Amino acid sequence: MNPGRLPARAPDAQGSRAWKAPRAARSGAARRKGPAAAATGTDLSHSIVQWFAIIAPLTTVATALAFWFGWTMTATRTAYFGIDQSILEYSTVDYLLRSADAIIVPAISILLISLVCIGVHAFTAAIISRPGLYSYILFGAWTILCAGVLITAFGVWVLFEEPPFATPFLFEPAALGIGVAVGAYAFWVLRRLATSDGDVLRRLPMWEKLGYVCVVLLVVLALFWACSLYAGALGAGRSREYARELAKRPSVVVYSVQSLALAGPVREDRIPDPDAKYHFKYTGLKFVTRSADKFFLLPEGWRRETGVAIILDDNPEYRVEFLPGG
Repeated sequence: MNPGRLPARAPDAQGSRAWKAPRAARSGAARRKGPAAAATGTDLSHSIVQWFAIIAPLTTVATALAFWFGWTMTATRTAYFGIDQSILEYSTVDYLLRSADAIIVPAISILLISLVCIGVHAFTAAIISRPGLYSYILFGAWTILCAGVLITAFGVWVLFEEPPFATPFLFEPAALGIGVAVGAYAFWVLRRLATSDGDVLRRLPMWEKLGYVCVVLLVVLALFWACSLYAGALGAGRSREYARELAKRPSVVVYSVQSLALAGPVREDRIPDPDAKYHFKYTGLKFVTRSADKFFLLPEGWRRETGVAIILDDNPEYRVEFLPGG
């Protein structure tokens, strides 16, 4: 040891730990951040799976309903002309594309009715707790409940019996659905008036829960019934419109190897050229549609009482030419 030099001071233990503490703190923060980030990714994946589980069944139901309404409209449309839709062998895509007309108006109507119902419920919830209006709300709820029961009973009756008076379009499903919905809502209002504590309604008995489920199912079935009737009526209406404007549709000239023996007003002309492939020519036809290699034709001036529908296979024995309609 050098006697003229002071010994170096030993490093302080606390100072050394204090120097190393920030690094340890950063390491701990990094370790804590890792599980949090992983948890966030797990939650996001779980949310995506939940949304997919909700959307996928709804998409399937919507596709099935679109197929049904498209099939209903197409079946009534072809039946108006005297043929069954199975002859044309429409594909699933054809029915889905034809369902747009049958879905748009009912969907808009249902959404508008839903908005009105939400507004009525908001108004009822706002005034139901006012003491000065208790007697009026009670009287109104009982009146609406009785009216709902009567309308529902009448809706069930017309399911099995023809009413003795003329009813408007969609009267039967509307009576059933509106009667059940209105009666159930009036019952809910009465239950709400009978309880001073709103928490009581959160503990509904099983019979009441099952009753509300049955109400929802009945309303959904009534809506399905009404939409099916609308799709059928729309198909028949489009067919009548098509028949009225048949002269504006494309005209068709059919050349055939052999005689097709088509009755009037279709005109048959022989082709005198012996070397021609086709020996018969038919005019006076209007084009309707083509599906599954089949032509659906109607004679000019077609009438539902006396007219016939013509189905021609698309094969080499025929040649079909199209001319602009009037």
